[in-house]
Amino acid sequence: MTSSGQNRPEAKQSRGWLAANYSIPARIVTVVGVLASAWGLAAAVGDTEGENPVSWLMFIGPALAGAFPTIELAWRRDRDLSMATVKPRWFVFPLFGALGAVIVMGATEIVMRASGAVAAAQAQDKWHYWFAADGPPAPSIMFGLLGYVAGLLLAVAVYVVVLWPLQILLRPRQAIDENMMDTSEEHFRRNRAALALMPIIVVVAVLIAIGLTSENTVLAVVSIAVEVGLVVAGMALQRVDRKRRAAAGVGTGVEIGRKRS
Repeated sequence: MTSSGQNRPEAKQSRGWLAANYSIPARIVTVVGVLASAWGLAAAVGDTEGENPVSWLMFIGPALAGAFPTIELAWRRDRDLSMATVKPRWFVFPLFGALGAVIVMGATEIVMRASGAVAAAQAQDKWHYWFAADGPPAPSIMFGLLGYVAGLLLAVAVYVVVLWPLQILLRPRQAIDENMMDTSEEHFRRNRAALALMPIIVVVAVLIAIGLTSENTVLAVVSIAVEVGLVVAGMALQRVDRKRRAAAGVGTGVEIGRKRS
């Protein structure tokens, strides 16, 4: 009884969070994305060469279902875009899309196997692009997991490339406050500039990864040099709210040129 009683407030809190953050449009997109994944899998059975773009709905469906709750923040002005609020969206909502996709794709796969469609496709080409004869026994699960990763990455990309710049342009004071930085007028301009550097830092980090993995030495070296410069500039510009961060148990970070008090 005690354990059950302790779990009830947490369950109510979770339901309240979902009700407040999982909008009706987002739920509709999830359903459409999940159904699209089943369509993609059905098309993939006959796509032995992996050339049919409809087959990619297996990933795009759950990916959009997971990323849309983040995308919709672009036009919902009442939403808090702080990392503490946005991060749960990145991990929870793509999971809904992926789990739903696994269920409907699993059912579709069972039907396709029972009808002999998968066996016929494998007989036509045992190296089937999606359903190789020596592949995993239940590829729909793997496709759903890939959809989850795609949704997570898409949500993060939308946040960095779209939402963060919009927040800095349209509501810079709110962005400064949400990131627990000094909200005084004295440090407003420098904190706004420091926040504006963050999306660029993330994009350049991606360029570094591309340069290293593709063995493009010039791109890697230039990107690393630019990244170091941006990080140093950000540390020199930012001025955080030390008392607020200390109370929240968040590290102050490095502030070049500011005396420790």
